[in-house]
Amino acid sequence: MKGFFLSVFLLLQFSLFATVTLTIDSLEQEINLKNYCYHFEDTTGVLLANDLKNVTWKKLDGPISFPVNKHPQWVKYSLKNAYNKSLRKVLFIPYHLINKVEAYLLVDSLITPIASTGIHNSYSAKDIKSMGYPIKIILKENSTTILLIRLDYLYRPLRATTYLMSENRAREVINESHTFIWLWRGVFLFAIFISLVFYWFVRLKLFLYYFLLNLGVAFFIASQIGDYFMFFDSDPTNLTTVIDFIGTILINLFLPQFLNTLTPLKEKNKFLWKWMYRFIYVGVIILLLNLFPQIRNSSLMFYSHFYIMILTAIVFMMQLGFLLKNTFLKIKNTIPTFIIYGIYIFTAFSEAILPNLGIIGDNPFVFKILLYSSFFEMFGFMLLMGKETVTIYKDRSALLYQQKQHQKEIIFSMVSGQEEERNRVGRELHDLIGANMAIVKQKINKENTDLYKVVEQTIEDVRGLSHGLVTNMKNDDDFVDEVKEMCHLFTTKDKECHTYFHNWPTIKNTELVTHLYRITQELLQNANKHSQAKNVHLQFIGNNKNKVSLIYEDDGIGFDVQQQYKGLGLNNIKNRVQLINGTLQIDSKSNDKGTTIIIELSYSFPEK
Repeated sequence: MKGFFLSVFLLLQFSLFATVTLTIDSLEQEINLKNYCYHFEDTTGVLLANDLKNVTWKKLDGPISFPVNKHPQWVKYSLKNAYNKSLRKVLFIPYHLINKVEAYLLVDSLITPIASTGIHNSYSAKDIKSMGYPIKIILKENSTTILLIRLDYLYRPLRATTYLMSENRAREVINESHTFIWLWRGVFLFAIFISLVFYWFVRLKLFLYYFLLNLGVAFFIASQIGDYFMFFDSDPTNLTTVIDFIGTILINLFLPQFLNTLTPLKEKNKFLWKWMYRFIYVGVIILLLNLFPQIRNSSLMFYSHFYIMILTAIVFMMQLGFLLKNTFLKIKNTIPTFIIYGIYIFTAFSEAILPNLGIIGDNPFVFKILLYSSFFEMFGFMLLMGKETVTIYKDRSALLYQQKQHQKEIIFSMVSGQEEERNRVGRELHDLIGANMAIVKQKINKENTDLYKVVEQTIEDVRGLSHGLVTNMKNDDDFVDEVKEMCHLFTTKDKECHTYFHNWPTIKNTELVTHLYRITQELLQNANKHSQAKNVHLQFIGNNKNKVSLIYEDDGIGFDVQQQYKGLGLNNIKNRVQLINGTLQIDSKSNDKGTTIIIELSYSFPEK
């Protein structure tokens, strides 16, 4: 019996050495240590390396990963150097979010601490700067070295695959990851900048949601690869966890909204959509609570991580289900959106879950697949958003064109109504009042010269008014003669109108000529009523085969253009110019000297 207890005691004493030993080949550049890993969970949280001689180690048969936990984890590796010289190696843990990493070497019953790092410790104190933890070790010649690592990842899930590398291979891996990450940062910043610029100019929520979604991705990945330490040397209060949570909540909030702008998901799944966002809002509350260090450093962090992980999985899978449903319904944009999103989710799933299940192998650059999928997602969604933007732009252009055409029809109806009313009044003046005045003229005594002159002048005035009101569809020389006649009637001893025609073409479009005539008439009426000008100049210029200009100038008192646009006269001119597809420029100021108005229009007409 004593022999039995002695055997058990000796077994416990030397259980530390009862491990599968890895014999090191000096030519081996990289070895995944998962097949040589032994694990022990310190439920007390206070054990030191010297306290591990009497503990029972468990061989890990799968990947080195642990769920969200409240206790530190110890891992052990047995490394044998059979050479007659020391070997310099690097132990590389390519994960960043570990509170504390403490490494010890046990050689000939002597435990030596070789590293103390992690986000609670100084980043600048690292021997090699990287997003993970490269720890330099020296394996003595012809000896077996026990490597002990304490991993404190309090309340976080942990994937702790560990590699034994040559120093050259470690530098290659770290340099490659740095180069790739900086490339991703550049492309990523370009994508979110473009989305923000497009939102600023086109005001489509599509781009705003994409910007906020990618802002969440940026926060999440930044927390994972250690961008926090570009600004701070350590994180003793686990602020990176808040950054992680912010990114995750932003993704959960705006991923559904973004996908919904590409293809309608909400209206097809209103009940599930409502409950999904209720759970997301609970996640927002959890995030706000974790802003307080006392909470995120307590056991509540355990439940926060658990809730947010489950929430994210549910949101991601629900979007996949919604898109699949829309695919069967053959709703627009669903198929390309489903393909892009499906590939992105599958790669993220394969990166985060499958290695932990041992289904696919590990990689020293743990985020490579995720960043590759991010490249694909950015490229795919940017193309899809570009297509959607072009479609919306075309629809909006068509709508604006319809609005302009409708506005033009309204203006045409208004101008036509004015013309009809002018014609009606002109005909009434000519046919009724003019005829009656002619009868009066015949009946009055010609010896009453004063009365006879008044009647005769009244008849002339009525004829002139009716002539000005009735629309005569004019063209070419008729237009020139009518304008000159109008300017002659405008001229008095106090004001004079000067008319010039330069290279004026033959215009066969009688409607266009009529509008030009009415515009000229309106300009002279305004000048007569308001300008107090002594000289008015009208120039009619033909510039080339399809462009003519009307230039009006006076030396009057000017006017406030903005105020006058509210008046009927200037609005009539503006409406007619718009109907003939012309441009109108007015240069005038109140109480200033003179007004200049330039009207230009383009059209096709035959040569003389």
